[in-house]
Parts: sequence; structure tokens; C-alpha cells
Amino acid sequence: LTMDAYWKFQAEKERKLYAVIDAFAQNNGQTGISDGRYANVLKLFLTGISPVEYQAHRGFAFAGRHLRGAGTRVAAQMQSIDELRHLQTQVHTISHYNKFFDGIGEFPHMHDRVWYLSVPKSFFDDARSAGPFEFMIAIGFAFEYLLTNLLFVPFMSGAAYNGDMSTVTFGFSAQSDESRHMTLGIEVIKFLLEQHPDNLPIVQKWVDKWFWRGHRLLGLVAMMMDYMQPNRVMN
Repeated sequence: LTMDAYWKFQAEKERKLYAVIDAFAQNNGQTGISDGRYANVLKLFLTGISPVEYQAHRGFAFAGRHLRGAGTRVAAQMQSIDELRHLQTQVHTISHYNKFFDGIGEFPHMHDRVWYLSVPKSFFDDARSAGPFEFMIAIGFAFEYLLTNLLFVPFMSGAAYNGDMSTVTFGFSAQSDESRHMTLGIEVIKFLLEQHPDNLPIVQKWVDKWFWRGHRLLGLVAMMMDYMQPNRVMN
């Protein structure tokens, strides 16, 4: 994927996404959601998921700045831009609900004050303070494979089931990026294992560590999918 193709591909997705967001707002799409309680799902998403997208953006920007080799630097740069785009589209999409439901615009204020956010914050604080290769495995493997697959496909299907088509659109718009991010994570693991046999126990330790850290992070997604959607896809 060249940078020229990347920009054209992303620009096309942006045009489609914002066309849906504008149509949703113009047609008062908030009146079509299943129940007013659904707004709590969006509050949890904005406080628990969107800030870690920004943390991933900063982490990959740092990695792209310092890693050697054109391939890894371009891949890290693209993922950094992707993560920043995800944060922006999530905030832009959900901001429509802020006109009609209290508390949605307070997510920056809640970032340092809500107890359950200690889980995603500690995940990314530890990942970003680790070495560059452990960071790549933590995000590319544990975060992308374990979390975003559930977040941007099944959860978005649940959002559609509750009448929230704008959230569905930004989720599916992000999913094509996530497939590229997962590929980067697996390639980093493959690269490290191919360099020297002594890397195997190190990589295995990182995979074991971040798998269970990601498992704890899934509690937020499980809460949104299993308890907070008024119309659940699977009862």
C-alpha cells in the first residue's frame, strides 16, 4: 500500500462516512433509536474506547519516528494516522447525540474520574512505556485481534439492531483499517521469531501477558454488548 493509494482510499471512506452522518442528523436519526437508555452505551464508548485510540495514535507516531527501515516506519505512520482518524470520527459521529442527551459531551472530564477507566488507561500506559517491539505486540496482537474485532463488527451490528446507523457507519469504516493493523501485529511477531531462536520465550511471554491484559479490557465491550443495549442481538 503506497501513501498515494492510502490517501485516496481513506478520502473515499471519509466522503461516505460523513454523507451518512449528515443524513442521520438531517433526518433526526436520534428519534429512531430503540430507547433513550441506549445513549449510555455511547457514553461508555466515548470514555472507554475513544481515548485509547488517541493513545495508540501517539504510540505509533513515536514508533514511526524512531524505528529504522522504511517499511516499519510507513506502517507505523499509517496506523498512527488511522488511530487519530478513528478518534475524530467517533467524536464527530456521537456529537450529534450530545444535542439531545445529557453527559455525552463530558467524556474528557470523566477521563480522570471514573473508576472503570483504570483498565484501558493502565493497558495503554504500560504498553506505551514498554519497548517498541512489546508495544507492537500489545497493540497489534492483544488490542487489535482481541478487542477491535468484537468492537467494530458484533457491537456495530448491535448498534444497527438498536437503530443507531451513524455509529454503525463509523465502525465499519474503521474495520478495514483494523485488518491492516492486525496484519502488522502478526508480521512483527513473525519477524522477531525469525531473527533468533532465543527470541521465542521473550515473544511468548509478551503474548501471554498482553492476551490477558486484553481479556480484562474486553469487560468494557461485554458490558456494552450484553447489558447496556436495550435490544440485544442475542438474548
